[in-house]
Order: sequence, then structure tokens, then C-alpha cells
Amino acid sequence: MHFVRGLDVKFRRMKDSRRGQIMAAARRVFAEKGIAVGIADIARAADISVGGFYLYFQNKEDLLRQLLDETGREVRAALATAFAAPGEPLARFERAGHAFFREICGRRRDALILLLRESVGFSAEVEELRKRLFQQLTDDVADAIRRVSGRNGRRGKRQAQVAALSIFGMLERVAYHYFIWETGSKDRRKVEEEALAFVRDGLGSVLLAGG
Repeated sequence: MHFVRGLDVKFRRMKDSRRGQIMAAARRVFAEKGIAVGIADIARAADISVGGFYLYFQNKEDLLRQLLDETGREVRAALATAFAAPGEPLARFERAGHAFFREICGRRRDALILLLRESVGFSAEVEELRKRLFQQLTDDVADAIRRVSGRNGRRGKRQAQVAALSIFGMLERVAYHYFIWETGSKDRRKVEEEALAFVRDGLGSVLLAGG
């Protein structure tokens, strides 16, 4: 019985590893060649057969949905971890901003391209998933603003929501311009610092505003 359970655990780990291998390859291919690539291209990049692909995913849309789910979890976790560290409120928000630029825009640029560019308009279901992901991220930031400001009335909630949407809108355009299009300044650290200075000033005005 223990032997059978051991084999089952080993099989699940191998399956998870192979699924992760396919997803990592797909992110690279989508970032380099665009979402229009075929399953054969993804399978080739993952060093598996086309038939092997279908052991893990129903089709390309199923793969894309799982990739977006994974990306959403990674972005939310990176921001939450950075924000959770002790410190003054503005310093914690700034750390979360650095995590966005360094962990997502920098080390996970392929995931950023998938989220902001390649998945747009793929299907109604994928667009709904993107909408839900951005809403979760906005809600995370709005909740953090309310917690540190101590204002949970109607006005405080509205201010936090508007501030969160403004922050994400600005960061999205900066990421798109400098990290996806790679247009303008090549000094990414300077871009990061200037963008976060803007966020810090805006958040400061919200946190200090009367409730």
C-alpha cells in the first residue's frame, strides 16, 4: 500500500513538473512570437510531442487560462510579500512597487507580456479572466490603503479604490512603454525610481487626506 502511494506521489510530481515545463516554454514562445503560434511550436519548445501537450491541456485557450492564473498568483504574492514586511506605510508601498518592477517587469518579463499584450482579446472567457485578475490586484492595493489609513467609511473606500486604479494604470503604462515596447530611456532603475516617486507622492496625499 505504501509502495502504491509512493508511486502515485511520484507520478503526480512528474506530471506537475512536465506541466510546468510546458507552461514555461509557452510563456517564452508567446513573448517571442506572439499568441498566434500553434500548439506544435509550443510542444517543440517544451521538447514534447503534440500528443503529449494534450495530456496536460485541452487546447491553447486552456493553457492560456492556466498561465494567466499562475501569473496572477505570482504577481499578487510578490506584492503581498513585499508589503507585509515591517515599516512605515509609504515605505511598504514603495517596496511593493520595487517588487513589481524587479520581479515582474524584470525577471518575469515574459509573463508581463502575456498579461498585458498577448492575451488581450483572445476570447471572451480569457478577457473575463484578465478583468477578474486586475480587479483582484486593484482590490488588494485598495484594501492595503484602507488598512494603513484606518478609514473604512464610504469616502475612504472610494478614495482607496480610485488611488489603487490610478496606481495600476500608471504602472501598467510605464511597464508597457519601458519593459515591453522597450522605448525611451534604457536606465530601468531610474525609470523605476521616478515612477515610484510619483506613486509615493500620490499615496501620501491620499493617506494624509481627511476621512
